[in-house]
Amino acid sequence: MYKNYFDVAYIVDDSKLMAKLHSKIINKLNISQEVKDYCNPIDALKGLVKDITQKKTALLLLDLDMPNVDGANFLEILSQLDVDPRKLSVYIISSTLKDHLHKEILYHNFVRRHIVKPLKKEDLVILQLKKLHERNRQIAS
Repeated sequence: MYKNYFDVAYIVDDSKLMAKLHSKIINKLNISQEVKDYCNPIDALKGLVKDITQKKTALLLLDLDMPNVDGANFLEILSQLDVDPRKLSVYIISSTLKDHLHKEILYHNFVRRHIVKPLKKEDLVILQLKKLHERNRQIAS
């Protein structure tokens, strides 16, 4: 399988423990060249905008339940920026079941999937297969 599907992976979660755990899993599977974990969504947003303007492809694992700026607000801010949805893949990570999420979050143009915490290796294998399929479609076009 290909390695480093993304230039950078962002983990945004107010739980330091979850952020570090998810970071280790991503590093172990070589999903991206660089992994950045944040407990502060504002700091994450600043870094993400900088990387995206440098044309980097980014994976964002975004927790929904965070103080001050929650995941829904984070997505709203992102949608107001000039971000190419092909360069950013957002995976919602939360302990909330999919049925309880707002449809506007799940069907946001950046959101690819909802993952229930904690992130597991199998969740990222699915992500790898999807990226491989996308690459094959691009090559065939």
